[in-house]
Parts: sequence; structure tokens; C-alpha cells
Amino acid sequence: MVKKLLVIYFILFGFVAYSQSYVLSGKISGDKEALPFATIMVKGTTMGTNSNANGLYTLKLNAGVYEIVYQYIGFTKKTIRVDLNGDKQLNVELIAEGVSLKEVEIKAGEDPSYPIIRKAIKKRKYYLNQVDAYTCKAYIKGLQRINSLPKNLKSLIKISGGDLSDTADMKGVVYLSESESKYHFRKPDDEKEIMFSSKVSGDNKSFSFNQLSDMKMNFYNNLVEISNLSDRPFTSPIHDNAFLFYKFYLLGTITGDGKTINKIKVVPKRKTDPCFNGIIYIQDSTWRITGADLMLTKDAKIDFVDTLYIKQLFSPVLGDSIWMPVTLNFGFDFKAFGFKGKGFFNANIKEYDLAPVYPKKFFKNEVLKVEEGANKKDSLYWETNRAVPLTQEEVNDYRQKDSIAKVRGTDRYKDSVDKKNNRFKFNDAFMGYTYNNSKKNLSISLPGIITNGVQYNTVEGLNLSYRFSINKSYEDYRRYSIYGRSRYGFSNKLWGGELGFNYLIKPEKFRSFGVKLKSIAEQYNQMDPISPLINSLYTLLLNKNYMKIFRETGVEANYYSELVNGVYLSSIVRYMQRDPLKNTTNLLLIDDKHLLFTSNDPRHSFNHDSLFSTNRALTAEITFQIRFKQKYYTMPHQKIISGSKYPKLNVTYKRAFPVLGTSADYDLLSASLNDDIKLGLFGKFSYRLRGGGFLDTKKLYFMDFKYFLGNQTIFNTNDYLSSFRLLPYYIFSADRWFGEAHGEHHFNGFIINKIPLIKKLKVQEVVGAHFLTSNKLDYYYELNFGLEKIFKVIRIDYVLGYAPNTKLNQGFTVGINTSF
Repeated sequence: MVKKLLVIYFILFGFVAYSQSYVLSGKISGDKEALPFATIMVKGTTMGTNSNANGLYTLKLNAGVYEIVYQYIGFTKKTIRVDLNGDKQLNVELIAEGVSLKEVEIKAGEDPSYPIIRKAIKKRKYYLNQVDAYTCKAYIKGLQRINSLPKNLKSLIKISGGDLSDTADMKGVVYLSESESKYHFRKPDDEKEIMFSSKVSGDNKSFSFNQLSDMKMNFYNNLVEISNLSDRPFTSPIHDNAFLFYKFYLLGTITGDGKTINKIKVVPKRKTDPCFNGIIYIQDSTWRITGADLMLTKDAKIDFVDTLYIKQLFSPVLGDSIWMPVTLNFGFDFKAFGFKGKGFFNANIKEYDLAPVYPKKFFKNEVLKVEEGANKKDSLYWETNRAVPLTQEEVNDYRQKDSIAKVRGTDRYKDSVDKKNNRFKFNDAFMGYTYNNSKKNLSISLPGIITNGVQYNTVEGLNLSYRFSINKSYEDYRRYSIYGRSRYGFSNKLWGGELGFNYLIKPEKFRSFGVKLKSIAEQYNQMDPISPLINSLYTLLLNKNYMKIFRETGVEANYYSELVNGVYLSSIVRYMQRDPLKNTTNLLLIDDKHLLFTSNDPRHSFNHDSLFSTNRALTAEITFQIRFKQKYYTMPHQKIISGSKYPKLNVTYKRAFPVLGTSADYDLLSASLNDDIKLGLFGKFSYRLRGGGFLDTKKLYFMDFKYFLGNQTIFNTNDYLSSFRLLPYYIFSADRWFGEAHGEHHFNGFIINKIPLIKKLKVQEVVGAHFLTSNKLDYYYELNFGLEKIFKVIRIDYVLGYAPNTKLNQGFTVGINTSF
């Protein structure tokens, strides 16, 4: 019996000893400087880690003997045999790559890199399609730091009535987060990432926006998209036509482990082309990419940052036949409005499985899922599972901001801040005032003199609008708002107003409902094609009173919800009385004797007695919106739509019921289809098709007609893809059937970037075509040629318009960019 117990004891002791985990740690340096984000791997596996920004690393392993590989782009790889039977510290000094040119058979005058690039291009599709499916785990850390503030920042804060102490939080680390996720991929383009842990410094309620899917730049694709930084893709250094975009230089070769790696410098032929600059590493004989150290600058037309640095390191995961990325690093510098800073996102990738088995409906359309409780992991969890150790700066940031967050979360602190911020200041009278109750997540907003709506039209004369809103939110992202406005016309002495309530009851389904009471002047076209401000200017200065309005009094109720993924239901029921309004003033600032104000009747410009009679309408409108194969992210109590490669379809049915004292009686059925089509380096084509008709028109009033987004001013304030630039506002409105088509192509600089001097303006070209037909108009065409992103936000178009029996119309329009 004693022998048996001894045997069991020694077996258990041996098992525990074998399974005991130890920590290998140290510092990686090169040229006597710390190497940030270096890669540390267990040879023959994908187990590993990265060093932090100070070159420090920790690697947790079971007891045993390992060969540890230390790598950093630009330095010679080092392999060290480690017998790990306890915690061990191992500092490693890497040596800068000793490169030596070897003889390569080349054509006269051609750099030796060109034959290598040709062979890599030939193997591009093979490596792009080599892996059918895989899973992996990723640890990602992101950090952004502001290094300097605008010199006049304190003066601006003081003028605006802000708190100067707020500037203390603006400098230093402004964002620090960590996340762990499991990433799944299956050809051709199925992907799903599950984030199971997330930590944001100073905010234990938020989730990291670190995603491996956002960091996966695959240079085996001809074009590399970075959607958050540019509206055009970038050309891979091994693009099928790479020699049209790049110059290449062989810097040398590196040998080790029986392999030869070619170190090749890539340089764009033209600075403004969407191309990378830097170094790629290509293995001899296999012609695969083993690493990249590249960058993009402002010359390549990137937004938000000045320079983006991209580092990738690949490692074999199946013998030597398949290599996968084990380290991905984005670094960036930014400078805007006097703020200067830098940051990084670093991903350590491990535990590849190249033969995963997925359930039947595993992928569907969910591309990211943040698990419930992902942001609830405690400090012990992170100390145990964090793949990359924190720097002292990061430790201090967590400690300081988490402590501040605890203080700011107390009722006493919230009350003190609210008491201070809720004091009425002089500038609030001009810019508006907001009252906050932080404990209840409640705010009340009132406009100021400047933000109030002061307008002028020939019906009301000078009119003043006053708006307010009360907003309440909950921790599960539910929220409601009570809003209202009042309006008074000083010429017709008519008061108006509305009061509404909206409640977002189920955020993950976008489910909301609302009600509204109103008695106020509205445009006949309830898409509001005419900006009140622009109408005021044109009326007072140019004798052109384009806006036509009537009074609407009644109640409406609305409901909106996603039924299933990509299918949305929108409904609205309205009971309204519609009253005519007439011009009551002809005051203006500049009087053109050749122009007279038109009447408020859109159909009869100079007959002030032809307005409709008061009537009532009870209408119900239902819309189904379908986005086929819609991709989305899910978070606790939230759903975020990421888009679809298929068009969006809308089908709407509207019915006017002649009951309860109403007279309007008609049926309207309409549908629309729209999409954006990416065309690589050639830009993006967007289109919208819309059409429909009245199935029955027993009683149809002019405000019930089908209107279109026209424009008769130099300013275009409407959606570019739904509107006409030169079409009159009202005269072609349809009362039977209609059809319209809009198409625009955004070249994203494809042409202008090749024109010397002009390309320095950083503007982009756009062309469009628009078509309208209806029972009131056989056809109407428009062509527009424009420049957008002038000073980043302005767009100017030259437009040609043509309709039957009219001369060719032309003009310029100016608007705000909508193609971001």
C-alpha cells in the first residue's frame, strides 16, 4: 500500500513539475538601443510574444528546453537555446543586418532586384490563395500620445469660458487599450473576429477598437485598402504592374537557417501615387514575402495622420511551406490644428490552426463579436495573460486614469462638476446653454442668439425659431429625447411650434418609436430642398423668393426597427390639416426693378388668389429597407453596421385614407436602389435609381405630389446623389408616375495626381449624370463636372441641364463635400 502511494506521489509530482509555467523575460537591444515590438518566438511553433515600446519582453512557457528566436526587421535574427526550469532573465543584443550582394544574372543597366520582383509577382496569386482557412489568436495594444498643444489653446479656452485645468488631460497618453481576440478566416472572404477581453485606460465601460481585421494588410493583393485613412487603395510592391508604379533597389542578401532573404528597397516613381515607400524582404527560391518595413506619407494622400509606418514579420507555421504573419505593427505621426503626436497599434499573433472545422452557419454576416464581460476582466487576469509587458508610462497611465475614473464616477464629483459647468456664462447667450445632470445622464439644451434660427421669407417676413431638447441616456444604450421648437413670423403675426418625443428602446435592433404634435409652416416639398438661410439671402438681396410654404397642423407617430439582419421596417402615421399661406411682405435690401416676388403658390407664380383650400389628410406610410448580406459588429446592447458589397433596396407604400373628416385619397408605391462600387485605383462609382407611381388618385393635393430635389441657386445643400443642380423646385412635380437615375464617379485623384503643380492642390475630380422622367416631363438630363475636397470640404461643379423645348441650361454650384 505504501509503495502504491509513493508511486502515485512521484507521478503527480512529475506531472506538476512538467506542467509548471515559468517566465522568460529580458530586454532586446540593437546598436545599444532598445528595439520596440521585436518578435520573440519558440522555434518551430507560433508561440511567442513581442517586446514593448522599451524593448522589454516576457514569455510564459512550461518547464523544458526551447530554442528561442529573437527577430527585428533590419537586424540579424538570433536563436538561443534555453533550459527553462525556473523564471529566467535573458537580455539579447541583436546585430544590424550584415548584407552582402551576391551575383545575380541581370540585364544590362537593370538593378538586381528586378528579376527577384518579377518572380515574386509570378508567385503572388499562389501565396494569396495558399491557405483556404485558418484561425489564430491576437493580442493587440494601441496607444496614442499628444506631445505638444497649440500655443494659443489656453487663450481660446479662456475666451470660450472653458476650464483651463482641462488642458492637463490633453497632453501625454490620450488613449491606451489592450484586447485579446480569436480571428477566423475562410476563403474567399469570410471572416469573423471574437474579442474576449478588452481594457481601456480610464474607462472600464468602453471596449477597445483594436481589430486584427483592420491590421491585416495583405501585400499579395494587387491593391491594399486602408479604408479609415484613404478613399483610394494603395498599390502593392508586387502588384502585377508594379514596375509602372515603383523603382526597386537590391540592398543585399541575408542568409541564415539555410535560407537566403533578399532585402529590397521600394520607391514610388511619382510621389503622389498611392504607393508605399520602404523595404520588403523576399525569400530566395520560394519568392515569398517574409517581412516588410514600409510607410505612407501625406504625398500618398492619406488622411488624419502625416505618416503611417507598417511593419510585418512572417514566420513558418507548417514546416517551411506556409508562412503567416506573427507580428503586425502600425505606427503613426499626426499634426493638426497645432496638436502634434504619435501612436501605434501592435498585434502579436499566435496559435495558428490551418485546418479549422466550422459549424454550418458560423460565419453568416457577423464579422466582429465582443463578448459580454470582455471589459470586466480584472488586473490579475491581465497580469497573467498580457502577451506584451507594459512600459512604465503605460503602468502609470492605467494607475492614474483608473484612479481618476473612480473619483469621477462618484456622485459627489459629478455634482461638483455639474455645479460649475451649469453656471450661465455670458457667451452662453450667444452660443447656447446646456444643463447637465451627470448622475442621471440627463441634459437640457437651449439655443443662443447665434444658433437660433433667424430667417426671412415673403410669407412670414422676419421669423424667429427657438429650439430646445431634453436628452436622457442609460448604460445599456437606451435613450430618449423630448424636443420642440417655436416659430413666430413678424409680418403675418403667426405663431407656430412642435413638440416631439423619441425613444430608442432596443439599440441592438435600432428599435425606436416617437410621436409629434405640430402646427407650423413647412415647405411643400417635405425633403426641404431649399435651405432657409439661402432662401433668406436670395430673397433679401436678389429678389428671388424660391421657398413656398403652407401651414401643417396635427399629430404623427413613427416606428423603426430591424426585423432580421439587413431588413428594416419604417412606418409613420400622420393626421394633418393643411392650410394655405400667402405673401404678406415685399421688403428687401437690394431692389431689382426688373424682378418681382412670385406668389406663394408654386404652380401659379403671379396669381396670389389661386392657393388651395384648407384640407385634412390621414396617411400611413410603410417602408422596407433591405441591405443584402449586411455585415455587422455586435457588442453588448449594440449593433454596428459595417456595410455590404450588395445594393440597398427600399420599397415604400403610402396610403391616404378619406376618413375622420379627411379628404385626401390616394395610393403611392415607390422603390429605390443604390450602391457604391469600388473600382480600385480608378475610384468609386455611386448610383441611385428611384421610381414609382400613384396607383389611385381620387383626391390628391399639391403637397401630396411626388417632389424631386431641385436647385435654383448657386449653393447646393442637398445630397449630391439624390438631387438635380439646375432643376426648378416645383413645376415638374409628378402626380401620376416618375423615374429618376443618378450616377457619379469619384476619381479620387486618379487624373489630377498626374498633372504637375495641380496635383499639389490635393483636390479630386468627380463627374456625374442625372436623369428624370415623369408624366409632367418627358425627360430631363444633367451632366456635372466637378472638383471636390477643396480645402478638404468644399466641392464646385460645372453643370449642364437640358429638357425638351428649352435651351441648354448651365451654371456652377458650390457645396459641402459629402463623399467621405
